[in-house]
Amino acid sequence: MKSLKLAGLALAGCALCLPASASWAAASKFGLEYRVERSAAAKLSLSTCIDTAKRESAALGYAAAVENRYPGQLAVFASGPNAGGASLIVYCIAVDQKTAFVVQAIDYNRPQSPAAARVADKVHGAILAAARR
Repeated sequence: MKSLKLAGLALAGCALCLPASASWAAASKFGLEYRVERSAAAKLSLSTCIDTAKRESAALGYAAAVENRYPGQLAVFASGPNAGGASLIVYCIAVDQKTAFVVQAIDYNRPQSPAAARVADKVHGAILAAARR
């Protein structure tokens, strides 16, 4: 139950991670891509998960906007391109002996966005690779 409460807090906090322009995007069509995965906590710590997301985000040219860490429970990272129009939000959540992660990429300008899919795939793939090391 504690894990569900933390996940709920993370999702509620998502509204705070979105740029101000997101309010108009809710009324119009936009592209949303997400990837959900889990790994053994012994192979993927919360710190490794969120640090990998930060590195990949920077490699994509995204600027960090929000980073919150709750050791042993949750880490949240949000970023986006300097020009705006998109966002990346990554949640790394401790659940029992697992680290679950959600990678969410949003393109506020285009539904079924290939760009959002590429961002989600790239960050998701990097976190999966980190879990295999």
